[in-house]
Amino acid sequence: MKYGNQSRLKYLLPFRKGLCLGQKINDKTKMRLRWIDYIEEGNSLLKASRHFDIPEATVRYWYHRYNKHNLKSLVNASRRPHKTRTTIQPMEIIQRVIDLRRKYPSWGKLKIQYLLKLEGINVGQSRIQKIINSNGLKRMKGIRVRRTRRNRKHMYTVPEGVKDKVGGLVYLDVKHLQLPEKRVYQFTAIDHHSRYLYCKIYERIKASSTVEFLDSLPFRKIQYIGTDNGSEFLGVFDQELKKRKIKHVFSSPHSPKQNPFVERVIKTIIQDFYEVEGTSPNMHIQQERLNEYVKRYNEVRPHQALGLKPPAEMLNILSLTNS
Repeated sequence: MKYGNQSRLKYLLPFRKGLCLGQKINDKTKMRLRWIDYIEEGNSLLKASRHFDIPEATVRYWYHRYNKHNLKSLVNASRRPHKTRTTIQPMEIIQRVIDLRRKYPSWGKLKIQYLLKLEGINVGQSRIQKIINSNGLKRMKGIRVRRTRRNRKHMYTVPEGVKDKVGGLVYLDVKHLQLPEKRVYQFTAIDHHSRYLYCKIYERIKASSTVEFLDSLPFRKIQYIGTDNGSEFLGVFDQELKKRKIKHVFSSPHSPKQNPFVERVIKTIIQDFYEVEGTSPNMHIQQERLNEYVKRYNEVRPHQALGLKPPAEMLNILSLTNS
């Protein structure tokens, strides 16, 4: 049923004298209003039950409870008991709990209960907590300081024209690798445009290792380096990029999907190399085998994004075109 040009299913009450026109209703109330509207259009309770696929007893209950002057009649009533049991504690015990809490504000109900037992007072932990809450002695949560990412440009800020050049945007990431002797770290770099891959294993994951890895990259001119927010890509490494006039861009924290090229190539290395050939006894043998795989990846393996051309062939074509 509608009143004027407004339906009761909107956020307004029916145009009745003395009613508030700005009362909001929740989804369940809207649904029950649809039942009432359907019934007042001339349909029976049974037909409304079948139309909305709900029990007839439920429709009858809310239809008889509905008050056209008050939409709150269609809101679920509180299930809290009208009368609740209250336990009366002696004032001396209550005051003792308050004194202990004020003396040791960081101690919880378990420790306060233990101190009371030493004094010959037996009180449950729930009762101690109720006394603490009712007297405003709840422990205040510490204020969490949110660290802002200052002077960090997002990876999306790299211009499209730069991405179309070899070395325009190079992605870096680190994979933890467990060898029989110890854990090592595989530093991985991939060019955005040519998909040329380069990997090297280090004993430690730190900024100085990243700087050394940067020196060994096969790309001549690098304009942008894209990384995540790991500590190995900050500090000394970030300062080194500024000296070389290479712009550093980051992905958002906990967002590996924003750095998909290097994440996907690491998954490819795991599937094509580690799951097939396994790991070597030590880091030096592992590096030699990894070099063979990277060479095969760059020179032999067809790449779908490059029209089934290997990255090395694409790199040569792009180098000739740029020259």
